[in-house]
Amino acid sequence: MIIPLLLLFLTSCGSVKHHEMLMLEDIQEKLLEIENLPSLKIQPDDILSVKVASRKPETVVAFQQGQSTRGVVGAAAAGVGALGARDGYLVDEEGKIYLPFIGEVKAAEKTISQLRNDITQQLKEYIPDASVQVRFLNFRVTILGEVRTPNTYIIPNERLTVLEAIGMAGDFTPYARRNSVLVIRQRSNLREFGRVNTQDTVLFQSPYFYLSPNDIVYVEPLKAKQYATQGDFASRYAPLLFPIVSLLTFFLGRSL
Repeated sequence: MIIPLLLLFLTSCGSVKHHEMLMLEDIQEKLLEIENLPSLKIQPDDILSVKVASRKPETVVAFQQGQSTRGVVGAAAAGVGALGARDGYLVDEEGKIYLPFIGEVKAAEKTISQLRNDITQQLKEYIPDASVQVRFLNFRVTILGEVRTPNTYIIPNERLTVLEAIGMAGDFTPYARRNSVLVIRQRSNLREFGRVNTQDTVLFQSPYFYLSPNDIVYVEPLKAKQYATQGDFASRYAPLLFPIVSLLTFFLGRSL
């Protein structure tokens, strides 16, 4: 009787319960209205890509600072000129960027769409048919902890959910604590901490469901991992232990 109990104890050490591995346990077949779509505001220290195109490449040559002659020739050959610093434009501590010949442009606290419209209006004097594109170059998130490929990821668009971020990192490991994922956010010299429960549909209403540039997502380990990482006795020694226990059982059976 003691030996089977011993084996049961060893195989249960460090095990993860089924409900701890589920996501969105309370999900039902229903429609959820999206009420918290992000409207990201530009902040100091953001890095922006600003590109301007025109049907007349010669009208934007003066704005092609930061690009090589080869880039200018290539743009002219394609019939489209482009403006944009190679490494983007840094929003300074006063919330401004400085564009060639246009000068300073207030960027902080504006959305990408608002800034694009402002630049377009200022460029009309020089390029009536200017087409402006603006996007974040520093929209990156860092995913750490119990995910399969923790890393810092560059986001090509302006919208990323915490579920998408975890998917980019290869999903949770079996030892991930899914009901308390930590999101660390820093904007405008303030650092805030929030937690999301990926096992509950209330996640979709959380202000941390949609991530912001430079967010850090940390997935904590379950307590079960503490036992698993302390040698993982059962998985390491079970192949040796079971034959020994079988022999003990055989000899004990014969002696009774």
